[in-house]
Amino acid sequence: MKVNTDIVLKPLLSGDAKNILLLVNESRKNLQQYLYWVAKVVDEKTAQQYILERVDSHLPQAEWFKIIFHGQIVGVFGIKQISEKTKIAEVGYWLAIKFHGNGIIQNIIKFIGQYLSHNKKARVLEFRCLENNFASINVAKKSGAQYLKKIQNYYTINNANQDLYIYQLKL
Repeated sequence: MKVNTDIVLKPLLSGDAKNILLLVNESRKNLQQYLYWVAKVVDEKTAQQYILERVDSHLPQAEWFKIIFHGQIVGVFGIKQISEKTKIAEVGYWLAIKFHGNGIIQNIIKFIGQYLSHNKKARVLEFRCLENNFASINVAKKSGAQYLKKIQNYYTINNANQDLYIYQLKL
């Protein structure tokens, strides 16, 4: 899917493991502050496992993509699931740190919102961000999402509990 002239979303495949591992290694220090799976991705085999756990999640209407920016893989974007009942689509994403600040995720959110709304798959995008993940919180806020609630003590990192903030964007 062509987001714009600079950004393309292509299906995430197990053959992308080597590239995903390189991106994780480049950004490990940053990513591991917010994403539980980073510590498990240590070689090509575990990177492939990371990919398979997402693309074979069996969650309703899940879709996972590699993010291509100026012709190179720079991260992952996922529609984690879409609730048949509520029509809420939970999204997740990460970028290699050197690509932060280019508006990549913001552009993808806008595109995915239109894509899901047009196909009547979803009426709401949901963002779930750890309280200290200011980059993801900013993406949610800049997209127009509204704070819905928090789940206290959701995740422990470096012996510190973090709350999970939930934002929703009506499509």
